[in-house]
Amino acid sequence: MAIRIFNHHARIIAASTALAIIGMAPGHASAQGLFGQITKRVKQAVQSEVTNKAEKETRKATRCVLGEADCAAQQHQRNNNGSANGNTASSDLTAGPSALISPYPGSVEQSREYQDYTDYARVIGMDRSRHAETQVLEGALTRLLYNNPKGRSTLELIRNYRNALEARGFKVDYEVPNAKSWILNIREANGMIAYGTDVRYFTGKLRYNDGTAYVSILVYREASGFGRTNIHILQTNEMDAGMVGVDPSAMAAELERSGEVNLKGVFFDTGRATLRPESSAELDTVASLMASQPQLTMKIVGHTDSTGSMANNQALSLRRAVAVRDALIARGVDGQRLHAIGMGSRDPIASNATDEGRAQNRRVMLVRQ
Repeated sequence: MAIRIFNHHARIIAASTALAIIGMAPGHASAQGLFGQITKRVKQAVQSEVTNKAEKETRKATRCVLGEADCAAQQHQRNNNGSANGNTASSDLTAGPSALISPYPGSVEQSREYQDYTDYARVIGMDRSRHAETQVLEGALTRLLYNNPKGRSTLELIRNYRNALEARGFKVDYEVPNAKSWILNIREANGMIAYGTDVRYFTGKLRYNDGTAYVSILVYREASGFGRTNIHILQTNEMDAGMVGVDPSAMAAELERSGEVNLKGVFFDTGRATLRPESSAELDTVASLMASQPQLTMKIVGHTDSTGSMANNQALSLRRAVAVRDALIARGVDGQRLHAIGMGSRDPIASNATDEGRAQNRRVMLVRQ
């Protein structure tokens, strides 16, 4: 770009000064001075043009990531015309889950994977050994990987993506604003790639069509300056409990059918019995169910995975069951109708040899008495 601008201004200035140059002998002091002035003027013009262009492109980039319609159309046209050479991001901006968010302009798509229905381990925490804590979801999955545009910081990139999503009603569940020590097994957990010590990540959800879209974005940069952006979108056909609440009648039907309910919408801080704010919707549903069936009594059973000692797991599972019991009492449920039990890791429902299995084993169950 700079070469084209240089040539453009050079022709203009050269045309306006050619007559002054002609006729001067080589080495003439006036000629040398004039050439110096020309060179200085061309450099100034080029620098001004480059600066203005950079500012314009930065403003345009923000508008594009925010989903501006005309920008999306232009990007889609560029993709159709030039993506075969690998020079532009080739995301389909008009259909499918990837339409939720456009790649930052200048990003180069490296891979794309789509599955109509599968399970996905969404990273919602990191334990003390730097391993992923995950929430296993099921639905349509899109995985996108881009090379980052040169000169863009991880902060600039991830902030633009987050702003674009939040403008659509996106709510962040978990984030790592700047990780110096990142999750060791994230690639094994859900396929995301991360290297270096400049890593930023967030995950959350928003309403999409008639269901919920869970979006997870990880941006990293290595010491050399090279970096990538991972975008994973898991779309379900059902609205998430943390957004609109679960129908108490559906929970009652599950209790009638199997005698127990897995409270998948209840979340705790890693290694603790502290309920996360996003657990409120599920707890409200349980309280509504108990109010609608005054004779119903429940066991609240806490479970852990096999990480750690048996004694610690037993104590943690009981504290978590008690935390749920206390939260329901605070919502007006008679404590005499609730009995908290800790099972530790004694009753797994999946293999503790995998991250996904351990995530399923960490749970709180409602069991009808």
